Amino acid sequence: MELKTLNEIKYQKPAINLLKLALEKDRLSHAYLFTGIKGVGKETTARAFILHLFCEKSKENPCKECKSCKKVFKKVHPDILELFPEKREITIKQVREVINFLKYAPVEASYKVVLIRDAEKLNPEAGNALLKSLEEPPSYALFILITENFTQLLPTIVSRTQVVRFRSLPESFIAEELKKKYWLEEEIALTLARVAQGSLGLAIEIAEKGVIEELHAFVKAGVSESELAKFKVVERLASLSKEQIEIFFYILSMWVWISYLARKSVSTYPKAFPEETYKGDPFKAIELIKEVQFAIERYAHQELAFFRLMLNLFSNTQEYTT
Repeated sequence: MELKTLNEIKYQKPAINLLKLALEKDRLSHAYLFTGIKGVGKETTARAFILHLFCEKSKENPCKECKSCKKVFKKVHPDILELFPEKREITIKQVREVINFLKYAPVEASYKVVLIRDAEKLNPEAGNALLKSLEEPPSYALFILITENFTQLLPTIVSRTQVVRFRSLPESFIAEELKKKYWLEEEIALTLARVAQGSLGLAIEIAEKGVIEELHAFVKAGVSESELAKFKVVERLASLSKEQIEIFFYILSMWVWISYLARKSVSTYPKAFPEETYKGDPFKAIELIKEVQFAIERYAHQELAFFRLMLNLFSNTQEYTT
């Protein structure tokens, strides 16, 4: 992840202004809750905020070159503790590390920062243990919780934080970033920006994992009469990583839904999508996609699951007119 200052973060003006004002007035909350959809700059902003707090030369314009800035960048600063889910949740054992971490004064900086990613995955025990630290934190403690959905957190935790909301990013900005980073053609960049629905992070994941190409292959095999073509695509999909499969299901659902909207003249159909649009019932199709995704997450045989999805999705695609 590229290390940025608050001054370099775009399209999150309300959030950035709030943090800058707190720094300028030296009136920091003991705990911040950064909330917004995935991939809109929450973690980037959290690290930028820490950079402003820890830089040895300037709090307004961090240098990125001093010893402290470099430690923040390398994630080795002794006054920063990061928490993130172990497997599927954040445990009480991890929160106890926070309690021990905050027992002692900062080693090098003025603050000790606890950065909690995917904070909504605190299990009940961990959440209650963290609450005690939020209620009576030492003066040098600063918590930054990052979440896509703060409603999944304990209300008592939310009430003890300052909520900082992050907005979806403009499609034009996402498309330009993709073209700069991956040298993508205009049509592909615009399509990825559109289906990512305001999330630069998601657009980057789709671009890096080649999911648009997998969608093309899946649709082409699905409408084909060749059983061999179907088996080849299914076999390749089953070999993808868990993250790639998750994004494939997302892009497949978007293809179904955007096909429906295009038929209803509600929106245009992306040129970078497969030539073949989905003509069946979009609601039944998306329900089927979710069922197969759930089965795979529960360790169903992946090739059989994908083959069932392909057969059922394309077996009844007469035009949906209701």
